[in-house]
Amino acid sequence: MAVTAMATYTIPDIYLASVLIVGVAFALVNVPSVSTWAGFGSALRDWLSDPTRLKWFNITMAVLLVLSLWPMLK
Repeated sequence: MAVTAMATYTIPDIYLASVLIVGVAFALVNVPSVSTWAGFGSALRDWLSDPTRLKWFNITMAVLLVLSLWPMLK
């Protein structure tokens, strides 16, 4: 994604400025996204420390995975 953004949105005449703009845009989107992902992951780790919850979580994720593939299997 970064390579495509650099190839698409950088301007050769003002290369450094356009690279900085793309970099800042990536940072503005990335920092909140990664922070949210890490926060939920940390909370989920604590919640899944119970073996029963972990088992049901894994079963649920497996079912959702199969259901997401169902349209391709038709």
